[in-house]
Amino acid sequence: MNTRIIRCLAGLLICLWPASHTFAQYQLTNPSFENWDGTASSARPLGWSSFPQADGTYASFASTAQHAHRYGGRPGTAGASFVTIWTRSVLGVKANGNMTTGQVHAGAMSASSSENYNYTHRGSTYCHTFSGTPDSMYVWVSFYASSSSSVAAVRAYIHGNNDFRDANDVNDGTLYRGKAVAQFTRTTSSSSSRTWVQQKVPFVYDGFSSVNYILMSMTTNTTPGGGAANDSLSVDDIEFIYSAWLDNISINWDSIDDFQRGRMDYTDTVDTYSLLQGSTVQFSPQASDATVTVDTLWLNSHTRQFQLHVRAEDSVTTRTYTVTLVGPEPPCDTVRDIQTQVYSNRVNVSWTPGTSNSAYEVEYGPAGFAQGTGTTLSVSNQVLLIDSLEYSTTYQLYVRAICRDTVYTDWVGPVTFTTDTQAVFQCPSPDSLTLDTVSYTMASFHWYVVIPASDTTDTLNPPLPCLPPYDVCLLQGTDTVSHVQLGEGENHYTVDSLLPGTAYTFAVSTICSCASGELSQPVLLSFVTLRDTAGIATLPVSPSLTLYPNPATDMVMVECAEAVESIGVYNAQGQLVRRFDGLATDRPAISLRDLAAGVYFVTVHTHRGTASQRVTLVR
Repeated sequence: MNTRIIRCLAGLLICLWPASHTFAQYQLTNPSFENWDGTASSARPLGWSSFPQADGTYASFASTAQHAHRYGGRPGTAGASFVTIWTRSVLGVKANGNMTTGQVHAGAMSASSSENYNYTHRGSTYCHTFSGTPDSMYVWVSFYASSSSSVAAVRAYIHGNNDFRDANDVNDGTLYRGKAVAQFTRTTSSSSSRTWVQQKVPFVYDGFSSVNYILMSMTTNTTPGGGAANDSLSVDDIEFIYSAWLDNISINWDSIDDFQRGRMDYTDTVDTYSLLQGSTVQFSPQASDATVTVDTLWLNSHTRQFQLHVRAEDSVTTRTYTVTLVGPEPPCDTVRDIQTQVYSNRVNVSWTPGTSNSAYEVEYGPAGFAQGTGTTLSVSNQVLLIDSLEYSTTYQLYVRAICRDTVYTDWVGPVTFTTDTQAVFQCPSPDSLTLDTVSYTMASFHWYVVIPASDTTDTLNPPLPCLPPYDVCLLQGTDTVSHVQLGEGENHYTVDSLLPGTAYTFAVSTICSCASGELSQPVLLSFVTLRDTAGIATLPVSPSLTLYPNPATDMVMVECAEAVESIGVYNAQGQLVRRFDGLATDRPAISLRDLAAGVYFVTVHTHRGTASQRVTLVR
């Protein structure tokens, strides 16, 4: 049987589900008659019933089975079973074979009486909930009848929340929504053989009810009591078909001329690249309850593809139509609006891309250079930083775009720019040299470290080229007592073996060039060792210090236990960014208005020592 058919082994439980349940039923239960309630030839296919399950006044007279479990099936089947019903004659009265998803009601002896019908018995095991509105019913049949004019039938009625009766209610559109009726004459003239034929019939939706249940009926004759004894109808693989077809496809509202519903791939051309870029696809599904999603792909620079995925109401049946549009190669437009911004001996170059640009080449050289002899750089975006240029030099620059392999635009340029004049290098001296402690034979000092700037072109704070960064010298009068070089970041030093009661001068310089031995101007501090030997005298170096507000936005108030002579403000890298001198007050106010947000260190200097505290500046 067709593997796409939804099966349910628990056929007897169908109508225990309320009609409003979220379970969606789009196919019959046991539509291929693979599942039975026993192994006897008279066993009942699950989800179906016949005369032995009938109700009504004459149910007992109709209790003899007129159906059988058969093995095999229609051509190409993967299943193992089908069902056969037949006509029985009792005392000359013919009872047509009958099977239904509902229940047989035997209410009269006369076969043509309106008291005999199949009906959806809601609330019982003889009903079949349903949710879909299929487009067609496919069913395989093999029909033998002694008369070539006998007509058998397989009927489906989708109806609302009522006990629909076949055939009493088939003309009342308020009770049903749609119907599919397959009628056929005999397919074989031999009662000992079967000739299978697939019947395909559309559903006609001419009713107005809701969709809650489906009632299936199969009979050996459309005329009650018609035909002859032993007329037999075999049925296999009832499948409801949901449309996932399109009725038409248009590109830019122009219908595809050679469209066919069953043809899935199309190719068309457009005249211009802009039309290719702006093309849209339109479509109409065959079934109004189908959904269509569209994926748009670029297969290459001039080929675009629309994939239309059609999904039927059952969410199982899907098809994909593909429309490929081919246009001309996209234009390869030049760049425009080239801008240069010079920073010392480097330049930042930017430009506006043209259409279809994918990469760029930049060629530059001294003003007047011949193209092809300059320096060429390749970049993937429209910004380029060129550094290590000559100072005080005028350059020319050209830019061209690459659109695709071997396709280049013309060069745009030249654009002229001139680098800055090189600043005279000034080796920075250490800052705030302080005597920390002094005794009769020892003294210790510290100062602030000069940290190289991260920007290698910063002419105000150039980087120190090598280590160690400090040169320290101790003098007694004009004589050198000691001379050493300290390592990077060593901003403190202690000298010992001094003479008591003796005047000395301590000098520290920054080492700015190892190769040339260039030193900054020295910072000097004179001191006198103690005269007695009572022990070490320590100078107070951390007077009480308070800063507020902290965090600060502009002004910072400084409160100190003694008069402040000067204040230095250092950034997180240890660079001096502000200095305030000649204060002579224990509550000075300092402005940090022009500094960027961040962490700073405020160091106050008094006649007795220094103190430092961190402050956070916010914006």
